[in-house]
Amino acid sequence: MATDLLNTFRISIEDYYRAHKRSLPWRKDEPVPYEVWLSEIILQQTRVAQGTPYWEKILAAFPTVDALANAEEDKLMSLWTGLGYYNRARNLQKGAKQIVSEFGGEMPATFEELLTITGIGPYTAAAIASICFKEKVGVVDGNVYRVLSRFFGIATPINQTAGIKEFQTLANAIIQNTSDAASYNQGIMEFGALHCTPKKPLCMMCDLADICSAFNEGKVDQLPVKIKKGKRGSEEIHYAIVRSSGSIALRKRGTSGIWAGLYEPPRLQAAPKNGEELAPAIVHKLSHKDLKCHFWAVDEEVLDEPITYYTKDQTADLGMPIIIANLVENIKI
Repeated sequence: MATDLLNTFRISIEDYYRAHKRSLPWRKDEPVPYEVWLSEIILQQTRVAQGTPYWEKILAAFPTVDALANAEEDKLMSLWTGLGYYNRARNLQKGAKQIVSEFGGEMPATFEELLTITGIGPYTAAAIASICFKEKVGVVDGNVYRVLSRFFGIATPINQTAGIKEFQTLANAIIQNTSDAASYNQGIMEFGALHCTPKKPLCMMCDLADICSAFNEGKVDQLPVKIKKGKRGSEEIHYAIVRSSGSIALRKRGTSGIWAGLYEPPRLQAAPKNGEELAPAIVHKLSHKDLKCHFWAVDEEVLDEPITYYTKDQTADLGMPIIIANLVENIKI
């Protein structure tokens, strides 16, 4: 691909960032690697407006890598409640422990070293390395796939090995001639989030429109290409709501499966014969399937497992799926 085209694109993106970048608390003249890492993990599956308050309260509770490494898991998960994709939090703490034990509590300073940390993949490693350590390695996330595929007219599916490799190679090629890797990488993510959006992109106000392949070929709504996965699955869950003396019975899930390590009411294999359903079933949508959750008021005798009771005040320090946190918040105990 012609170097002039790559440079024209890069310069436009950097200009856009200087003119339109949002003021975010982790964006500093001297970025703090730990703060940038935390922001990138939170924003992997979360919008900036939703994720920023979580970033602020988690950072306040655990202001350093050491503090995060030594945190009580339940406390971390309670602060994460509502963000979803809870493996992010567990891997974040595993990564912090690894940084303490292998790097003396200091974030690794290179892309390759960052990749060795649990929970840090190529995108997050590139973001930290470029923003904090000025390394010229291109970030590729959903926003970047969209911008690059449209501008350069690339129809290779972004969720297949060939596409992942092609876009990473292109991103790395574009960033090589910059003098400010942090601004370019943050710029292309900002451009995708605010300007070259999935629906109704601002093409008529875009400085790159004249040389954008998708715009000139009428393919903006066709790119990027993503191969559809199979049909969504579904699962039905029956929860036993057992209350006693102002407390509710909860159990901590194991270390595997969805919601691992989180607290929830005991589960029943099926709807109980003698139980009152507290409300209509609630459908909770995950990325890959729908959970139809039923909540049954039952006596402790129907359970075949030891249980622990928690008051509402105690549940504030427990990590729970948002559907359970809402139940505990609103239910009469």
